[in-house]
Amino acid sequence: MRLEGSRQNGSMLLSVLFIILVLAGLMAGLATLSGQSSQQLVYEVQALKARLAAEAVLERQIFATLDKIDTDMVVTSAASATINQCQAYIDKLEPQSSALATQVRIISSGTCTGSGLTVVRNIEVEVIE
Repeated sequence: MRLEGSRQNGSMLLSVLFIILVLAGLMAGLATLSGQSSQQLVYEVQALKARLAAEAVLERQIFATLDKIDTDMVVTSAASATINQCQAYIDKLEPQSSALATQVRIISSGTCTGSGLTVVRNIEVEVIE
Protein backbone atom coordinates (compact mmCIF):
# COMPACT_ATOMS: atom_id res chain seq x y z
CA MET A 1 0.00 0.00 0.00
CA ARG A 2 1.34 3.33 -1.00
CA LEU A 3 0.58 6.59 0.78
CA GLU A 4 -0.55 9.55 -1.27
CA GLY A 5 1.94 11.95 0.36
CA SER A 6 4.96 9.93 -0.66
CA ARG A 7 6.08 12.73 -2.98
CA GLN A 8 6.65 14.91 0.07
CA ASN A 9 9.10 12.55 1.74
CA GLY A 10 11.98 14.58 3.18
CA SER A 11 10.26 18.00 3.03
CA MET A 12 9.77 17.96 6.81
CA LEU A 13 13.50 17.28 7.24
CA LEU A 14 14.35 20.33 5.12
CA SER A 15 11.92 22.48 7.13
CA VAL A 16 13.50 21.38 10.40
CA LEU A 17 17.01 22.05 9.07
CA PHE A 18 15.94 25.53 7.90
CA ILE A 19 14.45 26.34 11.32
CA ILE A 20 17.61 25.11 13.07
CA LEU A 21 19.78 27.30 10.83
CA VAL A 22 17.62 30.37 11.47
CA LEU A 23 17.72 29.79 15.24
CA ALA A 24 21.49 29.26 15.15
CA GLY A 25 21.87 32.60 13.33
CA LEU A 26 19.73 34.34 15.92
CA MET A 27 21.76 32.82 18.75
CA ALA A 28 25.03 33.95 17.13
CA GLY A 29 23.64 37.48 16.81
CA LEU A 30 22.56 37.55 20.45
CA ALA A 31 25.96 36.27 21.59
CA THR A 32 27.68 39.06 19.62
CA LEU A 33 25.39 41.71 21.12
CA SER A 34 26.00 40.34 24.60
CA GLY A 35 29.77 40.49 24.09
CA GLN A 36 29.60 44.09 22.85
CA SER A 37 27.40 45.05 25.77
CA SER A 38 29.85 43.58 28.30
CA GLN A 39 32.77 45.37 26.62
CA GLN A 40 30.82 48.65 26.82
CA LEU A 41 30.16 48.02 30.51
CA VAL A 42 33.86 47.41 31.17
CA TYR A 43 34.69 50.65 29.34
CA GLU A 44 32.16 52.63 31.40
CA VAL A 45 33.50 51.24 34.68
CA GLN A 46 37.12 51.99 33.70
CA ALA A 47 36.14 55.52 32.60
CA LEU A 48 34.38 56.19 35.92
CA LYS A 49 37.35 54.87 37.92
CA ALA A 50 39.76 57.05 35.90
CA ARG A 51 37.61 60.15 36.41
CA LEU A 52 37.26 59.56 40.16
CA ALA A 53 41.01 59.00 40.53
CA ALA A 54 41.70 62.25 38.65
CA GLU A 55 39.20 64.10 40.85
CA ALA A 56 40.76 62.73 44.05
CA VAL A 57 44.28 63.90 43.21
CA LEU A 58 42.87 67.17 41.86
CA GLU A 59 41.07 67.96 45.11
CA ARG A 60 44.24 67.24 47.07
CA GLN A 61 46.20 69.58 44.80
CA ILE A 62 43.55 72.33 45.03
CA PHE A 63 43.80 72.36 48.83
CA ALA A 64 47.60 72.40 48.67
CA THR A 65 47.48 75.21 46.11
CA LEU A 66 45.08 77.32 48.18
CA ASP A 67 47.30 76.84 51.22
CA LYS A 68 50.37 77.99 49.25
CA ILE A 69 48.53 80.95 47.72
CA ASP A 70 47.50 82.10 51.21
CA THR A 71 51.16 82.21 52.19
CA ASP A 72 52.14 83.94 48.89
CA MET A 73 54.20 81.00 47.66
CA VAL A 74 54.21 79.75 44.10
CA VAL A 75 53.04 76.16 43.71
CA THR A 76 55.62 74.01 41.99
CA SER A 77 55.07 70.52 43.39
CA ALA A 78 52.77 68.06 41.66
CA ALA A 79 50.78 65.27 43.26
CA SER A 80 50.34 61.70 42.10
CA ALA A 81 48.62 58.65 43.53
CA THR A 82 47.50 55.10 42.81
CA ILE A 83 43.81 54.76 43.58
CA ASN A 84 41.97 51.47 43.05
CA GLN A 85 44.53 50.19 40.50
CA CYS A 86 44.36 53.52 38.61
CA GLN A 87 47.18 56.03 38.21
CA ALA A 88 46.28 59.64 38.92
CA TYR A 89 48.61 62.61 38.65
CA ILE A 90 48.70 66.34 38.18
CA ASP A 91 49.73 66.82 34.60
CA LYS A 92 50.43 70.53 34.69
CA LEU A 93 50.50 73.49 37.08
CA GLU A 94 50.49 76.92 35.44
CA PRO A 95 50.70 79.76 37.99
CA GLN A 96 49.91 83.29 36.78
CA SER A 97 50.00 86.35 38.99
CA SER A 98 48.65 89.82 38.46
CA ALA A 99 48.19 92.86 40.69
CA LEU A 100 44.65 91.79 41.55
CA ALA A 101 44.79 88.00 41.93
CA THR A 102 46.87 84.88 41.76
CA GLN A 103 45.57 82.24 39.37
CA VAL A 104 46.77 78.67 39.03
CA ARG A 105 45.54 76.34 36.28
CA ILE A 106 45.66 72.69 37.37
CA ILE A 107 45.28 69.81 34.91
CA SER A 108 44.69 66.39 36.48
CA SER A 109 44.83 63.04 34.65
CA GLY A 110 43.50 59.64 35.66
CA THR A 111 44.49 56.46 33.81
CA CYS A 112 42.94 53.02 34.30
CA THR A 113 44.12 49.90 32.52
CA GLY A 114 42.39 46.52 32.58
CA SER A 115 40.71 43.93 30.41
CA GLY A 116 42.84 44.97 27.43
CA LEU A 117 41.54 48.53 27.67
CA THR A 118 43.21 51.79 28.76
CA VAL A 119 41.02 54.76 29.63
CA VAL A 120 42.35 58.29 30.33
CA ARG A 121 40.31 61.13 31.80
CA ASN A 122 41.60 64.72 32.14
CA ILE A 123 40.10 67.43 34.36
CA GLU A 124 41.16 71.07 34.26
CA VAL A 125 40.37 73.72 36.88
CA GLU A 126 41.56 77.21 37.72
CA VAL A 127 42.20 78.24 41.32
CA ILE A 128 41.90 82.01 41.79
CA GLU A 129 42.48 84.05 44.88
